[in-house]
Amino acid sequence: MAIVWLFMPQYPLAMLPYGIYSVFHVATYTRANLIPTVIPPSKVPAQAGASPNAKVQYAQHPLSDAIGSFVKKYYDSSMSIVSGLEIVLWVRLLLGAIFFQRRSWILLAVYTAFLRARFAQSTHVQNSFAQFEARVDNLIGAQGTPPAARQVWDGVKSGARQFHSATDVNKYVNGAAAPKKAE
Repeated sequence: MAIVWLFMPQYPLAMLPYGIYSVFHVATYTRANLIPTVIPPSKVPAQAGASPNAKVQYAQHPLSDAIGSFVKKYYDSSMSIVSGLEIVLWVRLLLGAIFFQRRSWILLAVYTAFLRARFAQSTHVQNSFAQFEARVDNLIGAQGTPPAARQVWDGVKSGARQFHSATDVNKYVNGAAAPKKAE
């Protein structure tokens, strides 16, 4: 997807997920590779009465532990933010396509395929779509909402579910889409 953003019109919103991913990639790489190389782990002295053949234990550097706790604490919430940003970006691309911005239909198609793949692989994206659906259902369900808006929203949900069903790769890989031959 980064290559697509390189050659297509620039959207600053698209850089936010990459920035968040980068923070965690750098932190994980620093913790796993840089700190142990620069400051090797120290041996933990064996406890009294321990077997002489016991495996030697090593203590990580405190900075490595701090980075690990940061990643553990903020990873899930950050990935939820990223998935929300990805959905907002798709809506932005849809609006650009509706208003016929240059190359917007191509970008919308490519990004839709990307977001569909992310949906299949990430529970964070699935949860963000569920929250988005619940919010819109709540807005549409208000008493003053015209019935036409409810019908449009129901049509959008139905179309999205059909798109999800038609693009479900597991259905085709497992042979569920192919008719079974009677023997």
